[in-house]
Amino acid sequence: MWFVENYDEKASLGLKVKKKLHEEQSKFQKIDIYETEFFGNLLTLDGLVMLTEKDEFVYHEMITHMPLCTIKNPERVLVIGGGDGGAVREILKHDSIKEVVMCEIDQRVTDLCRIYFPTTTCKLDDPRVKLHFEDGFKFMDGYEGYFDLIITDSSDPVGPGVALFQEDYYRLVKKALKPGGIMVSQSESPWYFEDTMTSMTGAMANVFKNVQTYIALVTLYPSGLWTMTAASDSLSLYDFDEKRSAKIAETCKYYNPEIHKGALALPNFVKKIVHNTK
Repeated sequence: MWFVENYDEKASLGLKVKKKLHEEQSKFQKIDIYETEFFGNLLTLDGLVMLTEKDEFVYHEMITHMPLCTIKNPERVLVIGGGDGGAVREILKHDSIKEVVMCEIDQRVTDLCRIYFPTTTCKLDDPRVKLHFEDGFKFMDGYEGYFDLIITDSSDPVGPGVALFQEDYYRLVKKALKPGGIMVSQSESPWYFEDTMTSMTGAMANVFKNVQTYIALVTLYPSGLWTMTAASDSLSLYDFDEKRSAKIAETCKYYNPEIHKGALALPNFVKKIVHNTK
């Protein structure tokens, strides 16, 4: 038995599966969970790979520690999406954190991940964590100048995730951030989603002064070469706390100070995409 994800009729990924553990249609999306032969449990939403037990640490470490090690004393973080809890787990490795708010539109994702992905949901009951299950766009409109970091840990720009890739959303993010805050969003694969990357980084640049795309090697995401993009008016991912980065790296499987620096070195074809040049 194989699970196969199709990349817009361009290519596909196949994973050998032992059995299907769960299947349901929530109010928002189709949720499937499989036990694979090699990657442990697999979560898919609308037929797209979201995470596996074996490689989830790459994505979650890179979307959190790159910006957190850039903020001098991060205390309050908002995660939009991230229902699997992996980003929350990584955020709480930073001693200065006082509050993590996670706003996931689909509570069923979190409920099921508590059952099938205990390694990612293990920190959701920490007293510093506040869980909200509602539309992140509307939820964030209630905050102003509050968060040090806002992470958009969303699915692809289809269905409920579309609004999280647009300029109106980034303006709400900026309003909810403290002066000197930073945001980061997963920004797709340069091999398969060039137009999405160009449009979203352009929209970010219309709102923030400093927009920086960086790379991570996420095995089961389309092409394996994945990007994340940070945006701020005052912070740069190049100016990070190497001592704190090294301390955090002791708890990580992927992230370390050398990776932090190297992730910002983009291949030329990716530079052209995010800077919208020919």
